[in-house]
Amino acid sequence: MEMNEASTSRLYDLWSLCYDWTFGFLVQSRQSRAVEQMRLRPGDRILDMGVGTGMMLPRYPDDVTVVGMDLSAGMLDKAVRKHRDLDLDHCHLVQADAMLPPFADASFDHIMISHTISVVSDPARLLNWAVRLIRPGGRIVLLNHFQSTYRVVAWFEHVLNPLFVKIGWRSDVRLEYCLDGANVEVEYCFKMRLIDIWRIIVLKKAGEAARDDAVSMPEDLPAELAAGHLVGG
Repeated sequence: MEMNEASTSRLYDLWSLCYDWTFGFLVQSRQSRAVEQMRLRPGDRILDMGVGTGMMLPRYPDDVTVVGMDLSAGMLDKAVRKHRDLDLDHCHLVQADAMLPPFADASFDHIMISHTISVVSDPARLLNWAVRLIRPGGRIVLLNHFQSTYRVVAWFEHVLNPLFVKIGWRSDVRLEYCLDGANVEVEYCFKMRLIDIWRIIVLKKAGEAARDDAVSMPEDLPAELAAGHLVGG
């Protein structure tokens, strides 16, 4: 089953009523770690594609500029409240479709895509948009669930996918499927726990070197979490 932006937006208008203390509660620590992978510098400009209720906005330093984009009016309403209540003047919010973002090419230093890949109709198209929007040496950071490479787990994810689509996301999206046709390369990929359904993946434009600050796996991860998880888990 495929996703459809219009119907998904309506679903997330409903999800916005309870998102922060259900699904959002589960991914808070992973969001902080995902932001760290950008190696942000003062003055950087970041696009958060699928900002949702704005849970990640307070995790960005206040010496950068963040543009948070989402299609769901309900989710953005929650983000606007956080923006106001937390005085997040370095953040800006835009209602727009990630399949057709309203920005000029090379507008951003880095792009965050947190739990958006599995809710759009064409993941590779989303990633190619991200490539167009980043400046030379920019990073694209994904935080998402991807279908397991363990056959039994993958079978359950495939069988249950029609149910998950009805409530707003796909459970059977393979990382390789997302990368196929996208003009990106994987810098590194890791999980925060040995048993974890979410992965953090750092991408760059294919054939392009990252910025002069070294791109490397977080040093505080055990070896079994820092290796082999591009296709495992």
